[in-house]
Amino acid sequence: MKNRKIYSIYILAVLVMSFITYGNGGILNYVFAETSEESEIVKTKKDSPFKELKYTIERSPVEHGVKIIYNENQYVDYEEIVQKGSNGMKKSVYQESYVDGEMVERSLKEEIIYIDPVDEIIEVGTKVRIQAASRAGFRFSNEMEMVATAYDLSYESCGKYPDDPYYGITASGTKAQPGTVAVDPSVIALGTKLYIASTDGSPDYGFATALDTGSAIKGYRIDLFMEDNQEALNFGVRPVKVYILD
Repeated sequence: MKNRKIYSIYILAVLVMSFITYGNGGILNYVFAETSEESEIVKTKKDSPFKELKYTIERSPVEHGVKIIYNENQYVDYEEIVQKGSNGMKKSVYQESYVDGEMVERSLKEEIIYIDPVDEIIEVGTKVRIQAASRAGFRFSNEMEMVATAYDLSYESCGKYPDDPYYGITASGTKAQPGTVAVDPSVIALGTKLYIASTDGSPDYGFATALDTGSAIKGYRIDLFMEDNQEALNFGVRPVKVYILD
């Protein structure tokens, strides 16, 4: 176990004798003493089963968060880490009970964060490049660099079962089908016609309509509907270019 140290409880300058009844009435005696080094429990009852208490401290990291700040003076393809994040550290104190050397109970007594985590702060631009152009036979007025994920109608993806009256229904009230995408309405208005182009060499998602929303779809993120659960899982997270069609 990582960074595990074993400590026993000691009372400074005082010997404390406790008596605990065990099983069939045998008396268990404990003597605790203070030392400057790692301590040990002194067991005074050796002719019958005895109970030993140990306290263990486990140290583990506390993951830092990520905060995004938006800069309206920078274009949407701008992204800058303005503060690097760092994990914190916490210690968890467990009480362990042993009988004849075998641990029979373990419980968390205290948890302390002794190094606070520091959030990573990322600045992203929100300014859209306005233009009128054509690509592959269609005209568009705006284009945006976005991060795409995929979703489907599985419970893990949409949070609804087939017997739910809203199963498969988008935020616009339409039925989810290929070409349906979820957006942040503050970035792309619902009902907007789009073309989703891959920027990593994979096939384009193609023509789509912004008809849905999602709790995790904030800012310059877009969620692409797919009929097959495995296909949605395989899609993962990819960079895309989103064209706002005329």
